[in-house]
Amino acid sequence: MQKIITRLRRACLVMSFVSHALTTMGQIKDTSSLFRGSLDAAVVSAHTNNFGINITPQQIKLAPALFSENDPLKIILSKPGIQNNSEGDVGLSIRGGDTDQNLILLENVPIYNPSHIKGFVSSFNPDIVSGIDIYTGSFPARYGSRLSGVVDIKTLEGDMSMYHGGITIGLLSSKAHIGGPIIKNRTSFIFSARKSYFPLLVGRIYNSILRAKESYVEQFSKIGYYDINVGITHKLQENNFIDFKFYNGYDNMVMKPKDDDISSYADNDTVKISKNEISSDEKWGNTAILLRWQTKNKSLSSSSYSYFSRYRHYTEDRDKKHKEYRYLNNNTFISSISEESSLLRKSGIEEYSVGSDLLFSSITNHSIEFGGQLSYQNAFPMILSTRTRNYSYAEKSDSIENATNMLGGEYHHFSISIYGEDDFTITKNLNISTGIRLTGYVLSNKFQIIPEPRIRCAFFITPYLSAKASYSRMSQAIHQLSTSNISAPSDLWVPSTNNLPIMTSNIISTGLWFEKRYNKLCISSSLEGYYKTMNNTLDYKDGISLIDQTNWEKCVSVGKGKSYGLEFAGNIGYRTMDISISYTLSKSTRQYDDINNGEWFYANNDSRHNLFIGFSYSPFKNFVVSSSFYYKTGRRFTISDIVVKSAYQFHRPVNINYSDFMDVIWYLQNTYSYLKKNDYKMEDYHRMDLAFNYIIPHKKFGKSSISLSFYNLYNHLNPYKIVIENQTTEVEPNVFKENVVIKKLCIFPFMPSISYSFEF
Repeated sequence: MQKIITRLRRACLVMSFVSHALTTMGQIKDTSSLFRGSLDAAVVSAHTNNFGINITPQQIKLAPALFSENDPLKIILSKPGIQNNSEGDVGLSIRGGDTDQNLILLENVPIYNPSHIKGFVSSFNPDIVSGIDIYTGSFPARYGSRLSGVVDIKTLEGDMSMYHGGITIGLLSSKAHIGGPIIKNRTSFIFSARKSYFPLLVGRIYNSILRAKESYVEQFSKIGYYDINVGITHKLQENNFIDFKFYNGYDNMVMKPKDDDISSYADNDTVKISKNEISSDEKWGNTAILLRWQTKNKSLSSSSYSYFSRYRHYTEDRDKKHKEYRYLNNNTFISSISEESSLLRKSGIEEYSVGSDLLFSSITNHSIEFGGQLSYQNAFPMILSTRTRNYSYAEKSDSIENATNMLGGEYHHFSISIYGEDDFTITKNLNISTGIRLTGYVLSNKFQIIPEPRIRCAFFITPYLSAKASYSRMSQAIHQLSTSNISAPSDLWVPSTNNLPIMTSNIISTGLWFEKRYNKLCISSSLEGYYKTMNNTLDYKDGISLIDQTNWEKCVSVGKGKSYGLEFAGNIGYRTMDISISYTLSKSTRQYDDINNGEWFYANNDSRHNLFIGFSYSPFKNFVVSSSFYYKTGRRFTISDIVVKSAYQFHRPVNINYSDFMDVIWYLQNTYSYLKKNDYKMEDYHRMDLAFNYIIPHKKFGKSSISLSFYNLYNHLNPYKIVIENQTTEVEPNVFKENVVIKKLCIFPFMPSISYSFEF
């Protein structure tokens, strides 16, 4: 009898899980579920060993948007343990890890830079995203090659029997998607495209809000991006499919120089005339191609695939300066210095891969998964700097100085990995998943195998309360070297070498999960703690300038890091109202022998407190109002000794000064504490967003929706980054003095936006 009861309980659990899965799948294309009744969702029993986080299309569409862009990666920031380094940046820091330590997958293909417009918008069109799985720890054995996190993005497939599509017009971009049968019940397709027009609308809104000059919009007249997604699915026979996926995204940012910046001032008996002209040209893009064969049945599921991924970046900064000195009384020429310099940076990585995954589920109480992958990567970082100086003197011949320097090269490496994992139930209250991934790296004709064990276990204390714990080891053979605290396309992707070992991480996590329904009230919560160590991480040495170097390996230092924290998440749903909260208390530090005198220092992504509160409510049919509040401790930053000494003489703050990009000027105090690496902390970040979504059903064909969003509702001037500028002040008549000014740049004030969509 006891065995029968146990089996019935297991069957009920399986039916509950399948029912929930079918419900979720049914909501993927049913946008009507966004409205009244959708928030009264079923609560899944805690009797699962799922350690990941799932993002649904509904969550993406309901979230308040910036520039009318519902960004799949931005919604991830509402989850505990996940943050970005700066506002607008889609580079994710997961549990204290760096932005390059996350595996971003689009249909199983890695995307190395998932951003448009330097991170303000992600590369993923939300119209065809069917779901996102996130792992911040407890990684399944099928994932590898990154240290800190996994973001696995799935896209929609075309309907085999009917056509579906839609079009959206927003402030930043317009987009369209369509899908349906090519051969009915046999072959289907899906296609989406998105194109931006930043200068046309958003630039002019900025121009009004920021009170900028007319030249501001003209300067950004050649900024834009596009992306294309194509998918074709062919059914060979029942439960046997071949699909083809293609993605291509491209960004272009040509910064036109402003009108000649000419200034002059008199000093004693001479006049100094300065003229500066700065321009830049930046381009980057991602390409991903996947060919996959999948079979699914009751006892065996398999997926064999081959993919190609490419990321390329190109930027060139040009700077022209001219200084001329003349006598004040008769305007006679004395001397002049002209300098033209350019900095060309190229970074790219290509990856070719084949692999296969198999899942056996026919063995009682066991789910066995194993597979393998062979990959080839080609990285080509390069920095080329040129400089020409021309000196002219009265009644003397001119002299010219030329300098050229190049850093970088082309690097290749192979990797092969095999893995196996068994998810099994020991008793009705205990589930364990054990696995191992073996990864072999070929670097400069040297072969190295790194074992990556994984274990996850869940103990079900009650039907609604479970305790879970896990341990994972990961490895990574590529690095993204950044010269600032903000993840940018210009950062160099470099591989591990014989001199720079492969990175590894170890992460332990444990916590409690609770989920239960009380009639119409649904409550879920979790409390989880983690501890992570990272070995062989890379960072630039103190005082290094890449312009003067020829070997990037000598510019970096090998070190280690650790991070630990406590995460809380809670959700309350009642009828058509939903309230969610997530909070993370964490610390992340690094240590390098050649940096900060060998002492431990805060990582630039260290954020002690990170809070999110979300609210959504459907007061009547076809209408939803939602709001989000974000708060986190200010980002870490390093200020050089020269700046500290120059700024030390000032002790009073300066009133807010509005100019391009809403510059807010203040002077440092207690500057002695900013001599250490990342020991200066920006002010804390916080904002509130508000959105209204309304659907208009059409009787004959399709439906329309209107979304109105307010970003940064109370217009808090959050810092995007810090810049250092020289400021000239007149201390006496015709006597000037130059001081160092520390500025924060705030580029996201209060921003209203509206978009219109039509779907059929």
